[in-house]
Amino acid sequence: MTPVAEFNALADPIAAARIYALTSPTPQSTMPPFGAPTTSLNDYPPPAHLGAQRLRVVKFPLDITTRHSLRRDEVLATVEPLRAQGSPLAEWVMAFTEQSFRTTEALNVGFEEGGGGTWVSLHDPVVLWYAVATGSGEKEMEGWEVVRGEDIRVETVGQWTRGMCVVDGRDRKKRVEAEAEGEGEEEVEGDMGDWLSGRKGNRVDRCVGTPGDGVLAGVLLRTVFGV
Repeated sequence: MTPVAEFNALADPIAAARIYALTSPTPQSTMPPFGAPTTSLNDYPPPAHLGAQRLRVVKFPLDITTRHSLRRDEVLATVEPLRAQGSPLAEWVMAFTEQSFRTTEALNVGFEEGGGGTWVSLHDPVVLWYAVATGSGEKEMEGWEVVRGEDIRVETVGQWTRGMCVVDGRDRKKRVEAEAEGEGEEEVEGDMGDWLSGRKGNRVDRCVGTPGDGVLAGVLLRTVFGV
C-alpha cells in the first residue's frame, strides 16, 4: 500500500501496535501514546493483572510471502480440464483468478498481457499453510524457519511511515535490569523508546523461511481440487 507499510497495518496501525504489545513482558512499553489519533481505547493494565502468559505473534513479512506465487499457466493446467467437464468450482476459481492476473498485468511492469507467466503472490495462503502445517504446537515443522522474540514495533503517527514495522538494527548491548515489578520503569537517558531494555519492547516471531517458494502453488491447487 505504501513503500513501508502493508494494507492491514496502514489501515489501523493502532490495532496492530496493540496486538504486538501483547507479546511484550511489559505491554505498556510499546503501546501507542495515549490519545493517539483514531483511538479511544484505554491503556493496558499492569503486568501483574495480565499474568505471565503473553500472546504469540508470528509475522510473515512481504519479502517472504511475495515470492510465493501462483502462475496463470499453473492454474490453466489444473483448472481447464475440470472446467471442460462442467465443474462449478473450476468455473468459479478461473473467474476470480483470471481477474487477479489481469490486475497484475495492469498495475505492474514486465508482464505480457494474457501470458502464462503472469503470477500473483500468495500472501494469505502462506500464513494459512504455516498454521495448518504447525497446528497449535510451538515447534516448527521441517522446512519452516522462524526467528523468535524480535522487538518489532509499529509506527502509528508518522506522516510517511504510518503502519511501518520498526526494528533496532544497531549493534548495542541490552541493559540488565532488575526483575522486580516497578523497577526500571522510567526511560533511560540515551535510549529513547527503551530499545535496549531487557524487560521492555515486543517479542514477535518472524518467519524467514518456508519449505520452498515454488511448493505452495502445487499444494494449494491439489488441496482445492483434490488432484
